[in-house]
Amino acid sequence: MNPPAHDPAPRFHVTVTRTSPTTARAQAHGQHLDFAIKGGDPNVGFTPPEVLLASLGGCILSNVTRMSAEMGISVDAAEVVFDAAKRTDPLGIDPLGYRLTLTSAAPMASLEELHHRATTDGAVTSALINGVTPEGELVVRSPELIGQ
Repeated sequence: MNPPAHDPAPRFHVTVTRTSPTTARAQAHGQHLDFAIKGGDPNVGFTPPEVLLASLGGCILSNVTRMSAEMGISVDAAEVVFDAAKRTDPLGIDPLGYRLTLTSAAPMASLEELHHRATTDGAVTSALINGVTPEGELVVRSPELIGQ
C-alpha cells in the first residue's frame, strides 16, 4: 500500500472576528462563515462546537474522497453524522460518537480500511486525536486609538 500523498506544507490563515455580541465571522481565502458565539439560540447559527464537528466531518469526507481514489475504490455517496454532548467539568465534548455511511459496491475489507484511514489520517482528525496546543499572543488596542 502506498503512503498517503499530502501537499508538502500547506498553510492555513483564518481570521475570526466578533460581529455582534452573539455572532462571529471566520474568513479565509475570500470566503466567510458566520456562526454563533453565544449558545442557547439555534436561530443564531452553528455554535463553535458544531463548527468543530462540521470541520471534523469535512475532514473525514475529504479523506474518503482522496483515499478512495488512492485505493481504487468507488464510493457513490458518503455522509458523517455526529452525536455529542457538552461536558461541563472540565469543559469539553464527551461523549462524541459518529456514524460514517458509505454507498459503495467495494469489498467490505476495503471499506473498513478506508474507514480506518479516513478517520485517523487528516489535518483535523489527527489534530483531534493527538491534540494540538495553540501558541498565541495578546494584542491590546486602546479604544482612543481606534479609528485614527
